[in-house]
Amino acid sequence: MPEPKEWYSLPIRDKKRRTKFLLLFALSVGIFWFAFGTFWGLFSLLVIGLVLLPFYTKTHYRIEEGKIYIKKPLYVLEKDLSYYKKVLKDRYGLFLSPFKKSTPLENFRGLFLQVDDESLRDELFEYLKGVIEGGDKGES
Repeated sequence: MPEPKEWYSLPIRDKKRRTKFLLLFALSVGIFWFAFGTFWGLFSLLVIGLVLLPFYTKTHYRIEEGKIYIKKPLYVLEKDLSYYKKVLKDRYGLFLSPFKKSTPLENFRGLFLQVDDESLRDELFEYLKGVIEGGDKGES
C-alpha cells in the first residue's frame, strides 16, 4: 500500500497580488456600505465573505487507498480515484478529469486540487498519473 499523500492549501498566504485585490474589493464594499446603507453593506459583505471563503481558509487534501479526501471548513468531500481518467497540470495545481479526451463538460465534472508548492505539484502529478492513467488505482 503506498504512503498517503497529504497537503493543504491557503491561497491568501501564497497569492500576494490577489490578496491586494481582495483588500481593494473590501474597500469598495465599505464605500457601498456608506453609499447605500447598513443593510446593503452587511448583505454585500456576507455574500463576498461566502464567495471568497476558499481563498482565506485552509483546504486539506489527502490521497490514500484509492480515494481522495478534501476537507474544507464546512464539509469533507470524498471521491474515488477510479472515477477519473486523466490528470492535467497547470500553474495552480492539478485537475482530475473523468474523461480521457477533452470535452466541454470536463470543467463541471472534474476535480481541481490546488497545490501551491511546485515540487509537490510535480510529485503528485507523477503519482496520480501512474494511479489514474496507469490503471494502478492506488494499490502497489
